Amino acid sequence: MRGGPIRGRRAGCTVAAVVLLAAVGTGAWAVFGRAGHPFDDARACEGSTVPLQPALGQARLSLPVDATDVHYYSYAGRAADGTVLAVSFHSTRQAMNTYLRRTGLVTEGLDSLDDGRFTLGDTGKDPATLHLCGDAPYIQAPAVLIEKERPRSDGAREVVDVAAQLTEAGLGGLRQETWVQLTVREPAG
Repeated sequence: MRGGPIRGRRAGCTVAAVVLLAAVGTGAWAVFGRAGHPFDDARACEGSTVPLQPALGQARLSLPVDATDVHYYSYAGRAADGTVLAVSFHSTRQAMNTYLRRTGLVTEGLDSLDDGRFTLGDTGKDPATLHLCGDAPYIQAPAVLIEKERPRSDGAREVVDVAAQLTEAGLGGLRQETWVQLTVREPAG
């Protein structure tokens, strides 16, 4: 029985090495082998089918210049409620006021968004129902929902919804730092 104990140790080392390599390989697959974000865009939520810029371009929109914490879900067709794009982001009052004017979503009275023209309260949709990922918050009261129906670039109709946090009930202006939920959808009916 020459080499019996040595052969056993070699076999044991071989088995240990195989187990170690399998564990390392499994760990590497878990870290590096997962499906990445759609379009290699860390802002894109799983299942998005259109990159952010083309989806915004179809709606003739962009994001405010200072938008941070951006998360989006884009639909190639449309969701059951007609949504084709949902974006959550953080912005400032000044940038949002400029954005709302520039896009024509609000043309006057940005300091009095609670004057009866718009819906107030918990105005955002549940981010999970929009497939938004990350820290996309539910836009809760005091908040405003600005809703504008308009023609899309291809002539079809669309509704742009902007839900944003207000300072306090009765004051009507956007918070200095505000969370925003932007959705683009086809009108009902």
